[in-house]
Amino acid sequence: MKKLLVVVDYQTDFVTGALKNPAAAALEEAIADKVERHLAEDGAVIFTLDTHPENYLETREGRFLPAPHCIRGTDGWMLYGRLREYQDGVRDNVYFVEKPTFGAAALPGAALAACGGEPASIELCGVVTNICVLSNAVLLHSHFLNCPITVHGSLCAAADEEAHKAALGLLAGLGIGVG
Repeated sequence: MKKLLVVVDYQTDFVTGALKNPAAAALEEAIADKVERHLAEDGAVIFTLDTHPENYLETREGRFLPAPHCIRGTDGWMLYGRLREYQDGVRDNVYFVEKPTFGAAALPGAALAACGGEPASIELCGVVTNICVLSNAVLLHSHFLNCPITVHGSLCAAADEEAHKAALGLLAGLGIGVG
């Protein structure tokens, strides 16, 4: 069984683009180092990609969050900084899951495929802590009932520090490790 690292939505639009966040930008080196270490230990890495169509503002999410972002194929949709190299080429043990909304319904199946069965453990990092990180952690927690799951709070960011802390508290309350 492989260990799994899920990097949630660390895309240009969430870092320096349409929904820019200086707290997210500060995570680049630490997340990139975490990915490199994880792969060096023969772990699997899944990058979720927030992925929207050009008519995003006409969607339910677009009406809730009326800021076009992560439009498929744009620079804002691409992984940010050092992580972009993973999106630019094929790498062993690196996978992608596109998601049209906060939680990636395909993520549990992708985790099974990436790890050749149930993961030995699951770690998450990325953005936005109180929306997409929270949604995907709960989704994985619901699917892999006996798998240890950890969200690395120091490798996550939200637009609001209080929302970030509250999300980490909710995750801890569900029995998800918060590191």
